[in-house]
Amino acid sequence: MRIFSFLFACVLIYTPVVNADNAAQKLTSFFTDVITMDAVFTQEVLDERGNSMQRSSGTVQIHRPGRFRWEYNEPYPQLILADGKNLWVFDKELEQATVKPLRDALGSAPIMLLTESRPLEDEFEITAMAPRDDGLEWLQLIPKVKDTEFNRIEFGMDQVTVRRMELFDQFGQKTVIRLDQPGVNVAIPSDHFRFTVPDGVDLVGSAE
Repeated sequence: MRIFSFLFACVLIYTPVVNADNAAQKLTSFFTDVITMDAVFTQEVLDERGNSMQRSSGTVQIHRPGRFRWEYNEPYPQLILADGKNLWVFDKELEQATVKPLRDALGSAPIMLLTESRPLEDEFEITAMAPRDDGLEWLQLIPKVKDTEFNRIEFGMDQVTVRRMELFDQFGQKTVIRLDQPGVNVAIPSDHFRFTVPDGVDLVGSAE
């Protein structure tokens, strides 16, 4: 099943306390103040040598808690949708949809960090990172539970929202996700997070 590669992480880098406080405050504000977000994304998977393995793009809408719509347009159409209870994956070319309870399907995957309202400090060690030349403030999250599929996550924040995520898995691969043209706290119709199995499409699994 061709499913999103949302699993990631980073190395500890020391930065001054003032930067740490500012970046941490922005991340906290994102999780407390941002309820909905609409953006265009690009996603690239790099191997351990930094060579590009896969590129894709599409749109994403988030409605916290627990709902998101991650839709790939390139290189092939695919929809990944969370309706608050279930995770749906629809592959138009294969004419197949799969569904799982959301809690079983994602666990602590980074997309859930963007869609839930919960203290990150409970599950991650959070450290500010050295400045880059992209104008973003960067934070590193390392999971406290070491048997997860990713080692660390890096968040790049602008003044309001997450604009970039870099995800590092156990095999040395990195997934880079860029969020462009973000709309924050915009109105998104509730039926945008509802999935109906199209006629003629095989369904694998059962919804709650």
